[in-house]
Amino acid sequence: EPVQDPFPMYTVMETSNISFSEIEQSAKLKNYTQYVINWYNPPPFLRIRREAINCGFEKCKYKNCIMTFSRKFSAVAHAVLFDGRWVSEKVGFVRPPGQVWIFAAHETPLIFEYIGKWWTQPQWRYGFNWTMTYDKDNTDIYLPYGEIRKYPNYINRDYEALALSKTQGALLINSHCNTSSYRETFVLKLSKYIPVTVLGQCGKPWNCGTHYIHDKCFDLLNTTYKFFLAFENAFCNQYFTEKVYENFNYDIILVVRGGRNNETMSLFPKGAVISTDSFKSIDELGKYLAQLSNSKRDYADILRRKSQYYSPGYTEVYQRAMCDLCERMNNQEKYHKHIPDIVHWAYHKQPCVNASDLH
Repeated sequence: EPVQDPFPMYTVMETSNISFSEIEQSAKLKNYTQYVINWYNPPPFLRIRREAINCGFEKCKYKNCIMTFSRKFSAVAHAVLFDGRWVSEKVGFVRPPGQVWIFAAHETPLIFEYIGKWWTQPQWRYGFNWTMTYDKDNTDIYLPYGEIRKYPNYINRDYEALALSKTQGALLINSHCNTSSYRETFVLKLSKYIPVTVLGQCGKPWNCGTHYIHDKCFDLLNTTYKFFLAFENAFCNQYFTEKVYENFNYDIILVVRGGRNNETMSLFPKGAVISTDSFKSIDELGKYLAQLSNSKRDYADILRRKSQYYSPGYTEVYQRAMCDLCERMNNQEKYHKHIPDIVHWAYHKQPCVNASDLH
């Protein structure tokens, strides 16, 4: 099934019936410039999130941008978004003068070469103007996996009853088994102290629901398990994924492992999650989780602190990124930029480190 194109009343397959001149004519009738942005190869993570990918620009300060996913528009669009992980050998069209190229990345630089090293070849390597990633310290358009906000009005609940209702230890759901963070080794050592259930390709088969989507299948986080192990597959700057943000609103305590330089403790509200960075060893963490799982009061206290915050979801951060993009298109003189070497951009700050907490 094709991903729906946000261009009004058309789907991706149907955009072949629209000409670029029609878009320009529409803009003239509205008496303003319309900027056409082509998502050349949106990643699976985004394609499956229909509400986000179809958000458009109507909620933005600048509303005169159009997003299309049809490659028919690549050669005439004002800007083209490329997911760097999924680019292929050939660009596939002749780039017109002045077209803005944006390197987008949901994943870490460790796997930018997932389908080959095409992004390091000259036609890609020296062609980008802006970047759009989760790393706020090294990007033009900031697109994290989510964010955590505080509720304006906190409603207390019976968290001790919730603590008593949980019967299982920790849960990990993952599909990448041999990771640079040695997640699997960490979990194995941790399981000496608390029971850990692993679901997905690296554990028990879990065929419930749709991959990438948090549907009813995830209700077991509310009812069954005491801890969710939000362990990332790599230690990279500000790399915290849906494992944190899309599981945050469940009635479960998150144990977070990721980022670098103790970022877990600085990026998330104090006391709302358990950071593996806070412990000198896996043994110390394991003993703490074992004690916590047997203390109704202490477990309830953490749930209570966590419940003062919430994750608004990926759509909101994606919408903000799209608004940022449209603002840049309207102010290209201000944001004019050429990235001399996208490979240098990706690696020069040494964004990823090796695991150092396996003792």
